[in-house]
Amino acid sequence: MSPELTITKICNAVDLMIESSMPYKGLFPSILHPQTGDMLTEKPPKIPGQRDGDRAHLGSNLVHDEPLLATMNALAETESKPEYAEAVDRYLKHFAQNCTDTTTGLFPWGEHAFWHLIEERVGCSRNPAGGAAIHDHLRQVPLWLWQKLNTFNPTCVQSFADGLDYHWTEGDGLEYIRHANIDTKAHLVRGGRACDFPRHSGFYILDLAFAWTQDQRPETLQQIQNYTDYWWEKRDERGLLRIESRSPKDDARFFEVNAPTQTFSLGVSLLESAALIESLAPELADQMRRYGSVYIDGFLAAPHNLETREFVSLCECETDRIVERMSVWGSVYGAGTACGAAVLCFGGWRLTQDQRLMEWARAVANTYLDEKFPVDRVHTEGFKIPASDPGLVLELFADLYGITGESVWLEGGLQLAKTALEVYFRETLPYGASAIDWYESQMGPAFLIHGLARVALLAIHRTCPVTPNYTAR
Repeated sequence: MSPELTITKICNAVDLMIESSMPYKGLFPSILHPQTGDMLTEKPPKIPGQRDGDRAHLGSNLVHDEPLLATMNALAETESKPEYAEAVDRYLKHFAQNCTDTTTGLFPWGEHAFWHLIEERVGCSRNPAGGAAIHDHLRQVPLWLWQKLNTFNPTCVQSFADGLDYHWTEGDGLEYIRHANIDTKAHLVRGGRACDFPRHSGFYILDLAFAWTQDQRPETLQQIQNYTDYWWEKRDERGLLRIESRSPKDDARFFEVNAPTQTFSLGVSLLESAALIESLAPELADQMRRYGSVYIDGFLAAPHNLETREFVSLCECETDRIVERMSVWGSVYGAGTACGAAVLCFGGWRLTQDQRLMEWARAVANTYLDEKFPVDRVHTEGFKIPASDPGLVLELFADLYGITGESVWLEGGLQLAKTALEVYFRETLPYGASAIDWYESQMGPAFLIHGLARVALLAIHRTCPVTPNYTAR
């Protein structure tokens, strides 16, 4: 399929998404019939590696949709479709003005929470009956999205920043947790483990940094400092961080285990945040840059082997024994694929020009050139690969081609795009995963659409107005 036809298929999908949003005041439903665009009232079965507690049935999840919204903004320009930008603004304006006035200020989005479209309330997949909604960021919220939300409702941005205080848990000293109440002004009580994943503090730091650039409130600055300091004294001599600071001894996957990708995620978030606050707080920005650089060094010092294509997601603190390697295809809850880390390498590279990150990303990209999408396994075994997997590989190829100009990456992207269209785009909307027959935002079709658009536009124009997306960290 030509790049031009790829853009046509993407536009057809966008048109149907916009039509599907009309009964819901511009918000995109999460689970849809791929041909009619109707929201599915009966929840389809979860796929292997997916949790029902992460799905947004009967709801809308902005964190799931942000790559799609960014794509729509770009296509509004390249395809002369101003209605796409209008739909993005309609979605974000309604969300900012009608879905963010929660008890704590935390938004109904992310891993467990969403906006319930039928009942027009905060929804939570872990507590579907209502109440006791749980906030978990899921991914980094990009700067452009914060800027838009601030345009439509500055108060909600500051309230969200205040609400991040509820991620600190009750007890002596500071310890945060990735979960927090949305409906109740109460800090969670500490359990048998911390669940203070390093990447989450990076999410909060960037959120807070943006809020502070808009209104320099001292309480926001103190929160930035607290989250920035939190992991520093917990690092090892290489700069690596544990997957969580406090784990039960009988959990072999967590106890005394380093998480290179979590460390890397925090490092990049700190560098991005430093750039935001540089003019207002140069000393804190410098601290963020120093810490972020150490964490990136820690990621690179993990026992990866680029020659044998071993990419490490978890390793023992003392021995460096590999606990978990990144897979190539088939991401599941708690274990991403190598393409996600490689894409973030470019997020770090753009901030540092560190050639080690370029080499790491190249090694992963070469792996995907050699280990093609497993079409036969998908069709014969029902192997279900979330749409985010090929989407992120397309992002990787697009970044490499855009930066280096080397034709092999564009060729690899176009070849994968052809396969992805055959496997996922059999209807107007893409399937959420291979070997299923419905659209589901939680599985990452927004990343697939974003990646397809980048590769296609690069092939057509040799430049791409769809900016890279580094939120999957």
